[in-house]
Amino acid sequence: MKKRNILALVFIFSLLAIPFSYTWGQEKLTKEQEKEIKAQKDEQKAQERELMELQETMNREKEAHYKKAAELYRVRESTRRPEYITIPSPVIPAISWTTGGSENSFSLSLRKSFNGESLTTKTTSFSVDDDQSKLRFSVSGRCDEGSITVNFILPSGKSFTKIQIDSSADIEWSQSLTMEKESIYKGQWKVEVKAVKAKGKYQANIRSY
Repeated sequence: MKKRNILALVFIFSLLAIPFSYTWGQEKLTKEQEKEIKAQKDEQKAQERELMELQETMNREKEAHYKKAAELYRVRESTRRPEYITIPSPVIPAISWTTGGSENSFSLSLRKSFNGESLTTKTTSFSVDDDQSKLRFSVSGRCDEGSITVNFILPSGKSFTKIQIDSSADIEWSQSLTMEKESIYKGQWKVEVKAVKAKGKYQANIRSY
């Protein structure tokens, strides 16, 4: 009887132990799964960090490449030799002039602009005929740097008047002459123009009638 009771108790405890062991196994399995899931998440995060670091490295390398390319382009442009274009000689000469008039009148106009260059003496001639009784000169111009000189020379070879244009003032000059039939003003005149490192312009007009 006693042995039977013991067997019954053992059987009952066995029945109670089955759900307990099953539940413990389930709990143990769940913790392992959680560990595995956590490990997978950690590995995924590590991979994401590696990808981000790789992307940042690529961006830095790309930016450095662009900066280097820009620097090389700037250096190349700064050291490139300028391309020289051959420009044909202008139709207008260094000193331009116009003439005109009837049989008893004459006019001459000289003008030029300078941009820092010098001009050795340039001579232009004109004649005053015996049948002309009036002669008029005018010179205008300005010169910010250097100087421009306009010199009127009599038929005798002497200087009649010399006008110098420089940075001291702009020039507006004119003079008229009345000539007798026999006059020192009749004959061939000369106009000499000279410039020294001039930045400016001038215009000279002569008219006889």
